[in-house]
Parts: sequence; structure tokens; C-alpha cells
Amino acid sequence: MQRNSKPHTLADPKRFKTIQDLTKMRPDCGASIDDILIIDSEFLLIIDLTHIGNLLNPYSSPSASYVRTHGVIVASYIRNVACPVLWSDPFLLLPLSQHLKEDLKVYVKIGEVVGSVSCPSGSFLFLPVQKDIPTLLNSLMDDALIKETGVKIKLPKGTYRVFYEQFEAPEGTKKELYQNIVVQRQ
Repeated sequence: MQRNSKPHTLADPKRFKTIQDLTKMRPDCGASIDDILIIDSEFLLIIDLTHIGNLLNPYSSPSASYVRTHGVIVASYIRNVACPVLWSDPFLLLPLSQHLKEDLKVYVKIGEVVGSVSCPSGSFLFLPVQKDIPTLLNSLMDDALIKETGVKIKLPKGTYRVFYEQFEAPEGTKKELYQNIVVQRQ
């Protein structure tokens, strides 16, 4: 009997790994180690971190404080080509794993493509949009959306958690090349 190899959901929680602790990788970054997002205005921004990197210093600036309080920074590998962002409740998926190049259409059949995003810096910022977002930060977000290194997505209100979905990596390759980024509604 042949097994059905098509996934039934966008992500498999059995493969979920916690995201990295950026404070161990770069103690000076001022990033939060929290992997929780609260979406109370229905929109989530996903952008390449290069658009706001300089804003994170000094730590006391309104924009840096806002990002540390509300956002989640997730390390990835450098990706100059935009990848689709897919939604199928309860998962938002950035299908980044190297093994998906040919199999991406399987995911597109399961989830709705809600945008696309590239990541030239190797780090994504996930940031809920709220009314109190600092003006300077908001204008940088708009710039990222124009350059397609950012995407603004409408999601149901609620609490979300960010994970890596880790696949088996071929021997001798970096495991981070074989992981997706998943945001799961709790």
C-alpha cells in the first residue's frame, strides 16, 4: 500500500523547534528572546531586519523599545529571492527549506498565498501593527513593503508563537538550510 506523502496542514508540530536566543548570538542586539506575538489589530508585518537595523541602537530609542516589546526577530539564511508567505489557520508559513524547491506547489494547494518576502540580511522581524507604532519605524516599514523585503498580512486577532520547522538535513549540510519558519496561532 502506498502512503500519501502530501501534508494535510502547512506545518507539522512534531518538527517544531524553538527559535534561537539572539541575546546569546549577539548580546548587543537588544532583542527579546520571547517567541510570542500578540495580534490585536489584525495585521502582522514581516520584514528583513536591514530596514531597521540602525534603529535598534540606542536601546532607549522609541523604535528600539517598540521592537523589543512587540516584535520577534528570527534568524534565517540569506534569501535575496522572495519566497511566498502562506496562511492556513492556525499556521503562517515561510517555506524556506532547501528541499522544498520542487515541492512548494503542494503547500500552495493547502494554504493561501498572502504575500511574499525576501531576507537579504538573514534575519526577519515579525511585528504586529499597533496604533502606537513610532512614526520613524512606521515609515521604514512602508519602505520595506515597497521594496518587497517586507509584507503586511491580515491575521485573526490572538496570540501566536514563532517556531522553526526543522527537516532532516543531508549529512554535511547546515541544518538551518532545511528549516521553515512557522507562526502558529495558540
